[in-house]
Amino acid sequence: MAMNVEVLSVSVEDKGKYKMAEVAYKGNDGKVTSKKLMSFTRPDVFNTFASAKQGNVFSVESEKNEKGYWDWVSVTTGGAATKAAPTSGNATPKSTYETAEERANRQVLIVRQSSLSSAIGALGLNTKKVPTIQEIVEVATFFENYVFGKTSKPETVDHFEDLENDIL
Repeated sequence: MAMNVEVLSVSVEDKGKYKMAEVAYKGNDGKVTSKKLMSFTRPDVFNTFASAKQGNVFSVESEKNEKGYWDWVSVTTGGAATKAAPTSGNATPKSTYETAEERANRQVLIVRQSSLSSAIGALGLNTKKVPTIQEIVEVATFFENYVFGKTSKPETVDHFEDLENDIL
């Protein structure tokens, strides 16, 4: 796979038997990332980047090794500069805020959950009979519709007809 990289910085560290270069660069997509290169794996690629300066642009050929990592196997000077990258060197963050539609959907879920809890509480007052799931959902739907203004006047809900007798 070929890509163009614009060098942002290079730091070379002597590890004793070999040297390691860490190259910070902008890729084709404008994303800032880094790559560690070892002097013993691809000496020509290592030497090119070890002596590179900020702003140098290279065309890099890479391939996956047997462990599944991308290795830079060859490099040539030149290549087109990366496009549409922020001047600060930082990638533009993506918004993590909910859209208006997502907020509205979340609000419906909150009201629905609250309506279920309220329905269970209201039907639980009747200790003579354990409410069925269908009864709970019916009452919860009534509460939900009332909260969202879909019901202008309270409808008769047969689950509450003897509620006063149960409380006294």
